[in-house]
Amino acid sequence: MNRYWDTSGIIRAYLNGWTPEGVTHAHAIAEFVCVLTGPGVLVQKDGQPVKKVVNTEVAAKAARRMFARLQFQDLSGSETLSAMERAAKIPNVTGRHVHDFVHVAAAEKHNADAIVTLNLKDFSRMTKLRLESPSAQLASARAV
Repeated sequence: MNRYWDTSGIIRAYLNGWTPEGVTHAHAIAEFVCVLTGPGVLVQKDGQPVKKVVNTEVAAKAARRMFARLQFQDLSGSETLSAMERAAKIPNVTGRHVHDFVHVAAAEKHNADAIVTLNLKDFSRMTKLRLESPSAQLASARAV
């Protein structure tokens, strides 16, 4: 199966110590590092959720590991402009959802069978591609 990974799926794989396989786009690396060094991620410490933020060096090393088995399917400038014109026809594709739509456009360009994401609700209004949670991918990988 040809799976496209959005940044939220890659971050979930990172938190579970699992390296995803499939396709993404190169800007997902910047999004991944941005989240780890900016808002951070929630991890469990002594049974309590704690926000973990790392420095850019740690995040860059984590990115190198997390993106090692992913192929990149990027959009050209012209394709990105066309994607923005398509996004303009979908209600509420603004702000952070614009980045999500770029993931959709890259997944569609690559003829992905599914998008792996935590943002099932947001993505469901932007594409007809099947959506899968990263947790399901993790569970099926462990079952093999």
